Amino acid sequence: NTALVAPVTVAADATIGAGSTITRDVADHELAVARGRQRNIAGWEKPKKH
Repeated sequence: NTALVAPVTVAADATIGAGSTITRDVADHELAVARGRQRNIAGWEKPKKH
């Protein structure tokens, strides 16, 4: 999955890394990778269904 946040232009010979959210233009022969850092939340519990 890749998300493009408009308005952006991705050139024909550009490459987008999987899982990226692209917010700026990507030129020919560029690799765009945009991923957030993983965060683990200790003690988290799923919400209870009612």
